[in-house]
Amino acid sequence: MHPHDDALALLALGEEPTADEAAHLEGCARCQAEVASYGRVVRAGRNSDTIDGSVPPPEVWERIHTTLGLGPAVSRDPLSDASSEANRHADPAVRDEAPGTPENPAGAHTKAASLDDARRRRGAKWLAAAAAAALVGGAATWGIVRGLEPEPEVIASVTLEPLPSYTDEGTAAVDQLPDGERELVVTASSSEAEGYREVWLISPDISSMVSLGTMEGREARFRIPAGLDLSAYPIVDISDEPLDGNPEHSGRSILRGQLEL
Repeated sequence: MHPHDDALALLALGEEPTADEAAHLEGCARCQAEVASYGRVVRAGRNSDTIDGSVPPPEVWERIHTTLGLGPAVSRDPLSDASSEANRHADPAVRDEAPGTPENPAGAHTKAASLDDARRRRGAKWLAAAAAAALVGGAATWGIVRGLEPEPEVIASVTLEPLPSYTDEGTAAVDQLPDGERELVVTASSSEAEGYREVWLISPDISSMVSLGTMEGREARFRIPAGLDLSAYPIVDISDEPLDGNPEHSGRSILRGQLEL
């Protein structure tokens, strides 16, 4: 089972994964892509080059907090102190605290540059906090919505065993989807092949077979043709196919197992 979207968002924010999450991520291309997508949002929020140095007023954070329905633990504006300090430096009397001197005529310019850098960092911190809140809040909301949807029912499964000259491990499961369709979910510990990998359903006597499609990465999902009798094609096979244009099975199977129907 895939981790919830809010858990993936927290991983993108730098939280250490649990042992189960780490093991799942290692072999799940889908979740890797989700974490990478969330990570791009976080990096954009932390990129100070995109910040003009201004500090948003507290009302902006209040609107974000209300819109996302965040809890009281994060109700305080992350830059409330920074806003006060920015206002203090905006006062002419404060700006004149360290003017240039004959010995250091650039002193005022140096302080102004330092203040701009500080504002830029604070602005980046605020945007990163807002991005983090949006990620967690949005992922949690999506997780709730997904939780209301009917879950697929696993109607058959099997552990796929490697054939001679291969050491891969894998699994196959048939899900009954809420819309009535059936889906074959296949995993493999490796994505290596001399050519490309193809997934098949094969009859018990190996006399006939149906190709479901090619497999990329370590997990793949295939819709099972309507009307296909799985009891007549219970064997799940992942083959290593050469790039020769021949649509038939190569005779080289990487993983194979018979569904328990």
